[in-house]
Amino acid sequence: MARDYTYAEAAAKLRVAETTLRRWVSKGRIPCHRLGRLVRFTDEDLASAYQQSPAPPGRAGRRGVIRTP
Repeated sequence: MARDYTYAEAAAKLRVAETTLRRWVSKGRIPCHRLGRLVRFTDEDLASAYQQSPAPPGRAGRRGVIRTP
């Protein structure tokens, strides 16, 4: 049986702040299920938070943006 997580539980499981998780939901970065005003997350929803697209070339670096010619 699948388990549904609240914002607090999902944030703890992902090891992020609850406000960060709320921001991700509002931007559509992580899927969720809405039950009226309630928002719930399944294990599949949380797993999708780890599947990110790779950064475009020339955009990652320790000191910020690396410019490519």
